[in-house]
Amino acid sequence: MCLQSGRLLLVDSFPDINYSKDMGVTHADFFRLLPSAMGDHPYRIEGNTVHGDVAGGTVVIAIGEQQVRRIALLEIPFANVTFNFRGVSPEQQEAFSSHFDLRYQRGGG
Repeated sequence: MCLQSGRLLLVDSFPDINYSKDMGVTHADFFRLLPSAMGDHPYRIEGNTVHGDVAGGTVVIAIGEQQVRRIALLEIPFANVTFNFRGVSPEQQEAFSSHFDLRYQRGGG
């Protein structure tokens, strides 16, 4: 990839960033909110995996098996979601993740 300055930016110039977390969503909710969460970043869906472009690099987001947490009579759906960033600076990853996470937050009171 070339920058506006004409210099070459190598995808491997940043270390890979990998993490996973439990998200309190059903698969249906995850994919319903995904377009807003991805914002202007192009992406494609293959099964339960999302492949996206982020700031000249890539992100692969994999949603795991849908599960349920039980607390007394309350049932809360969740799934483990794994994020793998390649060729994305830590600052760009944080900006993407902040935007992504904000779209999945729910109000409380």
